[in-house]
Amino acid sequence: MLAMMLLADLFSAIQSQDLPQVRELLRKDPSLAAARDEKGTSAVSAAFTVQRAEGFLPRYENPILDALLALHPPLNPLETCMAGDVKPLLANEFARTVFKNGWTPLHAAAFGGNVTAARLLLDAGADLNARAKNQFDNTPLQVAMLTRSHAVAMLLLSRGANVNALQAEGVTALHEAAQSGDVEMIRALLAAGADPRISAKQFGTARDLALKAKHEEAARLLAP
Repeated sequence: MLAMMLLADLFSAIQSQDLPQVRELLRKDPSLAAARDEKGTSAVSAAFTVQRAEGFLPRYENPILDALLALHPPLNPLETCMAGDVKPLLANEFARTVFKNGWTPLHAAAFGGNVTAARLLLDAGADLNARAKNQFDNTPLQVAMLTRSHAVAMLLLSRGANVNALQAEGVTALHEAAQSGDVEMIRALLAAGADPRISAKQFGTARDLALKAKHEEAARLLAP
């Protein structure tokens, strides 16, 4: 019963981003770093996918994830792409596999900001512009925008990623960057040829999204 309570407390603390509580729970029971909830979701995956008002937490702003990873919990292949060493996985066309959530390993590395993994995956033949096999139909570059994974995004751009690819809702990487007010990536995407005139039926242009979210500098950069 106590173990179940600690487990529930851990996942609750992860979702509420209560770092002191997470640290205290891990101090009491370090094995919790490898725990899974009743749906089979690991604590690591829960920490990776927690959201705040403006979207997913960037990897560099996720101290709870750091606390979990510091205890070296076992990682599944998707989690390894997000936060671990992919070298042992690269045999047998791993770079071109697809996970249950529809992502390729490169999508996972992009989401996790794991630039070392992303580089190894690309060198091993990963499809730079692979489409997620899910309802979003997005590319690794677009996924990198979700967590402000700048290093991965810049790597993908340097390898020639399609900067104007449209995902299922008709938005581009530039739309994603504009929505979060990511000025650094807006500049980089524009320099790489991103077209600010592209308009999604439901969301309008990237500038429309920046204005709606009150990101004034982003909107200025995207002005005609």
